[in-house]
Amino acid sequence: MAYNGRVEAKNATEDVTCEARLTAVFRLLGKRWNGIIVGVLLQRPARFGEIVRAIPGLSDRVLSDRLRELMEASLVEREVLEGPPVGVLYRLTPQGEDLRPALVELQRWADRHLAVDGGRSTG
Repeated sequence: MAYNGRVEAKNATEDVTCEARLTAVFRLLGKRWNGIIVGVLLQRPARFGEIVRAIPGLSDRVLSDRLRELMEASLVEREVLEGPPVGVLYRLTPQGEDLRPALVELQRWADRHLAVDGGRSTG
């Protein structure tokens, strides 16, 4: 199956398969909060507290875990700000920025097809 702007249909007699790369991206971004965190960071780099406030229901502990996972996947990087006050800024890496077109299209789809509580995701 090819993903070059559209999904190419297989012959009706061929078995359908699960695309490994698509499975991998949904395993990462489909994990609760990960895609939403990336979406927040698409707006601009943000401090930890800003991310927590932007995503209702996300705890500090879970955000810390998810940011670590996204850094291990090379989608997010952290920058220590010398201050005062000392702080940490999180931003998308170039690899994370490459998700922008896909997430913009998902947002457009959601705008057309999903009702969202108060315009904000509920996780």
